[in-house]
Amino acid sequence: MDLPLDLIGYAHALGRAQAAWRFAHADLRRASTLAAVSAAWDIFRRDAGAGDVGPAHENTAAQLLLTDDPRRDAMLLWLVDRGAPPIAEAAATIAAMVAATHRFGTTQLDLLARARDALVDAGSAREPAVINDPDVEDLPAQSLATLAVAIEDLRSDADFVEGQGSEVRHALSNGTLSHYVAAEPGGCWALNLALLTAKVQPSLTLPSAGLVSRALFRNDLEADEIEPHLIERAGAAHNRTYMTLCRLDGQLSRGTDALVHLSRNSRARDAWLLVAALGACTRTQLRRALGVSRAGGDIQAHALADASLVTLAAGGQVTWADVSAPADVAPVPIDRGPLADAVSDLDASIAEVDRLLARAAT
Repeated sequence: MDLPLDLIGYAHALGRAQAAWRFAHADLRRASTLAAVSAAWDIFRRDAGAGDVGPAHENTAAQLLLTDDPRRDAMLLWLVDRGAPPIAEAAATIAAMVAATHRFGTTQLDLLARARDALVDAGSAREPAVINDPDVEDLPAQSLATLAVAIEDLRSDADFVEGQGSEVRHALSNGTLSHYVAAEPGGCWALNLALLTAKVQPSLTLPSAGLVSRALFRNDLEADEIEPHLIERAGAAHNRTYMTLCRLDGQLSRGTDALVHLSRNSRARDAWLLVAALGACTRTQLRRALGVSRAGGDIQAHALADASLVTLAAGGQVTWADVSAPADVAPVPIDRGPLADAVSDLDASIAEVDRLLARAAT
């Protein structure tokens, strides 16, 4: 049988993620699971709404550890209790770093329970609903078939359906003012979190965050659009997992080279693993994760800074440093870079305009 090209692409993405995880060393696996939990938070905010978090989300690299959004704590603690083993362990590490205490309320827990029940029921039935081809039963598409059954079930649940928003008009003295009001998000966020716990993803790979998008729960989505959309989104999620493993492998090697002069008992390597995986943290969070004193946390932060791996900022912030653009290298002037010809033409045009204006003034 000839598989559809989009399904082949999905199988390729899944296979790469499986292989990368299978041959990853222990530190790479630990860093990748931390990054997976961070990605789960980004997906949660995408699906459940940004929330009222103020300026904490201006720096996208620091969202998970530096946000004031209480939903962050709730997500972490739920994954600690319900997550697949690698995810639960990583979530416990991050929950300890931020001293998480807030938990989901009854409404959120009910949505999560319904999402998990749908996945469990779909896994038991294992009857492809959207991807309806018995020849793919033993191929990677089978996990998609299970997920498709769960989505089809949840699409009939009003709490999971995505609204389409509405236009609101306000009468003014000199006319009307209209603006669009987005609908409240549905329960897609609960399904994506439940996918990090249920055994619907292959066991040989790190669970990928964000297999499902909110678009799959729109009422205006036609039945024949569901299959390609699901395959595309799930494939993209597995590709992100693979790219994360590749990126972190390079970053951990970078840290090994930069910290080679330190003793084998130094905790700086463990500190770098955390920063490389999560992007940024505070010295207090670093201290909690490493189980060291306040002075010990400062020592590790400065060791990373001295190795040019991180930058230190006010408030005890420790941020991953990009070595691809050294701070001490001045940018190339615009009239000497790749836009030099365009700048020259612009200067000539402006000079001509100046001459014409001067002639008109006389």
